[in-house]
Amino acid sequence: MELYLHFIQINSEFSQGFADDLNNGEESEDNIKHLWEDELKVSGSVKDFKIKNNSVYELAGYFPDNEEFSFEIPDMTVCECFMDNGERNIFAVSKKLLKRTEKIIKEKGEAVHMYFYLKDTLPLENPMDGVYILRSDFPKELRKSKSDN
Repeated sequence: MELYLHFIQINSEFSQGFADDLNNGEESEDNIKHLWEDELKVSGSVKDFKIKNNSVYELAGYFPDNEEFSFEIPDMTVCECFMDNGERNIFAVSKKLLKRTEKIIKEKGEAVHMYFYLKDTLPLENPMDGVYILRSDFPKELRKSKSDN
């Protein structure tokens, strides 16, 4: 199956009443519904995927000096994708950032779209595509490393 992940930050100042009264229920330039959207298509054929709430996400990589790092991030909603080739892909969002999720199946189950609607009231870090971490949960060691560059 094809799996598309949509990460959408909702504008908390959007007014449906204003949209209804002045713009036939639609958003306008002065009353936008979403601040931004990232859409990812998971590369390759997805055999299955699972959404895990209240999970721990391991953020791993390398510092600029090639030293390895690994941090466990608590309270995450994790999308674990199992690929036809046996590989596994992981995407994650801090639970406190999520307003809601939605799953839409299209094309007779051959394409699935997962929507992750994010609040705009809490600051976040986006260290890589498909990973959104509450800034207060983001490792300080990585913030310091980013500012040194």
